[in-house]
Amino acid sequence: MFVGRTPDEMPEPPRCDFPGCPEYAAHRHHVVYDPEPVIKPLCKRHHEEITHLNGQQARKYRVTLSYKFRWRIWYEWRAGRLKPRRTQKALEWTSEWDKPEESSIPYKPIAAMPAAPETETPKAKPRKVRKPKVRLQSPRKGKKQSKVKRKKRARNIRKSR
Repeated sequence: MFVGRTPDEMPEPPRCDFPGCPEYAAHRHHVVYDPEPVIKPLCKRHHEEITHLNGQQARKYRVTLSYKFRWRIWYEWRAGRLKPRRTQKALEWTSEWDKPEESSIPYKPIAAMPAAPETETPKAKPRKVRKPKVRLQSPRKGKKQSKVKRKKRARNIRKSR
């Protein structure tokens, strides 16, 4: 049984801002963030659509969406000139909306569990230090040559004289 007093007229919740949509606005969409955030009330379906469109346009042109670009997408979508595609990437982004949030408070049981006897944890073995690999390099200009190559070169010079 309800005890108390309620106002005769409850305020009606906001409707979706998309033209012709009769749904109640359950989501708030940021059309732009800077210089001042503009937030529009949308139903879940239309909020997913505009979010998918923003992501698809940003990926299509490989840019972050500017202030003017976001407004252009908003007005073209409302006029029916832009239609979102339901791609895997877009669905991954909005699938997180339906998942319940995990509590940041860790779960602690009411009844205390008997404490386990404290035992020493085995110490980890020290890691083996690896020797750095020595890479053989080909001789470069200005570097010393091997004895064999020097002797061959000297012979060739003597022969040519």
